Amino acid sequence: MKEKEGIVDCPEQQLILYVEKEDGSFGPMRTGSYLTKNYIDDYFEKRQRLVASLKEQIINDAISPIAYYMTLEDLTVKELASRVGISKQKVRKHMTPDRFGDIPLDLLKKYADVFNVPVSDLLGLWKR
Repeated sequence: MKEKEGIVDCPEQQLILYVEKEDGSFGPMRTGSYLTKNYIDDYFEKRQRLVASLKEQIINDAISPIAYYMTLEDLTVKELASRVGISKQKVRKHMTPDRFGDIPLDLLKKYADVFNVPVSDLLGLWKR
């Protein structure tokens, strides 16, 4: 990439690119992030719509907080089961509202640790 092509005005996120300078040499250049400048607003809009949709599903008893956080964290059932230390079948059961209430507190703590939220957040979503 030429030095002129690497110039992006985005002070929110800076990075270092190695570019071809005017004299033909290669070296570092500090510039802004092209993705942040051009696409970050789209990402946050999509994320807000996803959160709203998932919360609506919780309110309508379509999913449990486990499914909510699993989707937000972009985890598969297999990944979540591995991180929590239980079978995929149990994770699938815990993703349904009727089985969420059966999860023991120690297992809820493991889920909360994986999602990096307090247990109260898992229970708070459930009661809304």
